[in-house]
Amino acid sequence: MSGCGKTSAAKKLFIKPTDQVAIFDPLGDYEGELAGRKVRSYAKLKDFAQALIAGRKTKQGFKIAYTPQHETTEADFDKFCMVVWGCGNGKHPKPLKVVCEEVAEHTSTAGKATGYHGKILRLGRKFGLHCINMFQRGQEVSKTIIDNCQFACVMMQKADDSAHYLQRKTGIPASEIIPLQKLKYILQDGKKYKRGELSW
Repeated sequence: MSGCGKTSAAKKLFIKPTDQVAIFDPLGDYEGELAGRKVRSYAKLKDFAQALIAGRKTKQGFKIAYTPQHETTEADFDKFCMVVWGCGNGKHPKPLKVVCEEVAEHTSTAGKATGYHGKILRLGRKFGLHCINMFQRGQEVSKTIIDNCQFACVMMQKADDSAHYLQRKTGIPASEIIPLQKLKYILQDGKKYKRGELSW
């Protein structure tokens, strides 16, 4: 749910200083530093694409965000994913981690994922693309996200029905999801999972 620490979990659990990271950041949540590295944010897709392509030509870690200065749409998200898809390279020494914020606001289906986001989810790992998706309710996003992920980080749910939905999709018992409080999480790797709490 909103305010439970989703963005903080992405930053602390899945991103390292040496990672190459592309971020869809419609609300500016990644301004400043990420994993001790400055995030370079671009309001124009062309500038973001040029920076990302240049970064992928190196072996250095980087954190590059697309942060449009307008209310973003599904089309904006698809264009971001198109640029990222074009930077996939299974022979690159580093995977490209792709952070997708506010996924439910930028997709219109709970079925099979469409567009370039769908390509990244289904085929991305073959091309060195590791997708990190943030959303509040699993019922509102494509089932492809949960079905294809190796890691799932489940955090505080507003309603019990959301916990029961996640139980059906992940196998994590709803009885363990429902008690979760702010900043506490269950991290699943394959079918195994463990509890944790974010701290600074």
